[in-house]
Amino acid sequence: MNALPLCTMKRMTSISARSATAFTLAVLLLAPSLRAQTVTQEINVVTGWNAVWLEVEPTYKAGDLAGGVALAAGDSRIGTAKNAGDVFPAEVVTVLSPKPLAGTAEFFAADPADVTTFNQDSWDVWRRVNPVNDNTLGMITRNRPYLIEATGPATFMVDGTVCFFRPKWNPDRYNLIGFGLSSTPTFDAFFDPSGGRHGASLNGRNRIFRLDPGTGNWVAAAGADPMAPNEAYWIFSHGPSDYMGPVAVDFTGSMGGKLRFGGPGDVQPVDTGPDALELDLEELVFTNLIAEGGADASPELDLITPDPGSGELALYVVKPTPDSLAWERGNQVDTSPGLTGGASALGEDVAPQDSDTLTIGAQRNWSLDAVARTNIYRIRTVEGADFWLPVSALNNDVLRNTDLTAPTEPGGVAGLWVGEVTVSHAASVVENGAPIREAAAPAPVRIILHSDAAGAVRLLSQVTVMQTRTAAPDVAPSPVLVVDRNRIPFFEGIRERNGKLVGIRVEAVAFDMPRDIDPAAQSDSDPNDLVTDLLDMIVAESTSPVTNWLSGKDLYPTRGDVTEAAIDSYLLFRGIRPPKLKEVYQLSLPVAGALGAGKTLQTNAGTLVLDPFHRSNPFRHAFHQQHPRGPKITRELVIVFDSDQPVPDRLRATYQEDITGLTKSRLTLTGSLELHRVSPVDALDAQ
Repeated sequence: MNALPLCTMKRMTSISARSATAFTLAVLLLAPSLRAQTVTQEINVVTGWNAVWLEVEPTYKAGDLAGGVALAAGDSRIGTAKNAGDVFPAEVVTVLSPKPLAGTAEFFAADPADVTTFNQDSWDVWRRVNPVNDNTLGMITRNRPYLIEATGPATFMVDGTVCFFRPKWNPDRYNLIGFGLSSTPTFDAFFDPSGGRHGASLNGRNRIFRLDPGTGNWVAAAGADPMAPNEAYWIFSHGPSDYMGPVAVDFTGSMGGKLRFGGPGDVQPVDTGPDALELDLEELVFTNLIAEGGADASPELDLITPDPGSGELALYVVKPTPDSLAWERGNQVDTSPGLTGGASALGEDVAPQDSDTLTIGAQRNWSLDAVARTNIYRIRTVEGADFWLPVSALNNDVLRNTDLTAPTEPGGVAGLWVGEVTVSHAASVVENGAPIREAAAPAPVRIILHSDAAGAVRLLSQVTVMQTRTAAPDVAPSPVLVVDRNRIPFFEGIRERNGKLVGIRVEAVAFDMPRDIDPAAQSDSDPNDLVTDLLDMIVAESTSPVTNWLSGKDLYPTRGDVTEAAIDSYLLFRGIRPPKLKEVYQLSLPVAGALGAGKTLQTNAGTLVLDPFHRSNPFRHAFHQQHPRGPKITRELVIVFDSDQPVPDRLRATYQEDITGLTKSRLTLTGSLELHRVSPVDALDAQ
């Protein structure tokens, strides 16, 4: 990379002029685009260099300019972070930012006032005019510092997504960092509660530097100087630190940047009489780091961007009832969108050097449209320290008439889709009420889905990608998707291995198919019935005068009376595996719903099952006499696709799975899903 056109980190002088710069930043909360859930940050720059802390991540939408050309619907760039040239106005000519792998740590030897050069290799750079084409700063991302050079004053808007953010400090180094502020606290007021880790003066040395709007130099900040919203500073971290402001905030799943209520499976009754509600509860933990004798912290929540769907996701303050295990309802959290004075107090004053756990209850007030809802709130604490808080919830009981209807153009999603479920939360099996808790580590699980030409979707456990045979070189073979291994010899492979063409097999071992308990599949097909099969065993047990099969006694006197329900009941009754039980399994499983933006998929009730003798039942041991069978395990999946799917051949969704039989109580798993279409073939086994 060529040398940067500026003197030093000590003096950020303009290429065209040595005039200094100043900037002001204000966060304007505007109406979001449909389902985009964005907010808008207004940035004002003047001639020269500007130190900016960007809280939002700008992403492309249909119609946005990318390199001067409007993006058409379906463009692969829609939904991805914007490039620098599409974010900044013409007045901005240079943008610098520390490389992500380098973090925000210092790139100079001692401090900004003493050096003459800095480590340019650890910076990403973008220049509007760049003849040698060596720009390294590509996408503009959120919660990142940017040094912006402008040839003249400009005001521009950056519309993008946000998340809950906790700073990541590099110990014993200077960090180029900023904070979300709604006012202008002094450096002393903001950093005194850090316990000596940060401050304008530590051990007699200047430890905070800001870009001086009068000279263009990095100069030491005095403790009495006011901070500015979204300005970036060089701040020293004395030892390890996770300091985020005078009041620290945490909650389950905070590392994911969103407060998730998941599904309604663990709602609890709150209050009694006319105030009674069924609410899903989550906790926010606030720690007031201000020294004893200082001010209490009174946290507030301000609704900024509500979900645009019908109905609403409503939040309430909830408190434990004194001397009981019940809950009582407090005030409803702010329902007026935008940056207003209507922020709602959370009903607690957190004393200095103390922590309080505040409970929030979610009420799902919608019955139509998409299953998921997300609101964006602003947490307000003290000294103007604010934090973005996206809050999401699922309503599995929503009327999914539109969600379960196939898309207008089913062919648009037809084909084989392979993806990965990331399970991030699970129901606790050791806490009363089995609340949903964040997993210690995300668990990736592969999933395979297929949509046919009519939009019908099937869940697969395995598929082999092959092609038809052809005897004429000028006739191209057609790709096929094979799930019946008995049909593999009728096709040929698509990849050469050791001189032979072989197919590509894709498996999802976590989604083994149920046993085929259709009576025809479990019959020996002997028209003379000379050999005993499972159906004969069921008839014999049902008609036995000494049977203990109470739910089947005298119900199945003939083979013709045996149904799938009879076989299911018989397998639950048996203590050991029936010797005539056939190991035949379904090839695929039909699921209700459709693939596509805003759609929902869900398994049909009681279809994704591991019977007591299933080959994948984790409690059964084929050769251990004390473990000849396991419990019947039933899985129910709900996949809710995001309404905004900007990238072709990619679908993103939320995922929820309820498992019964694996533990004493229902086990709920939640997470995210990303699918990619790997083949457009709309039929299985060339049918």
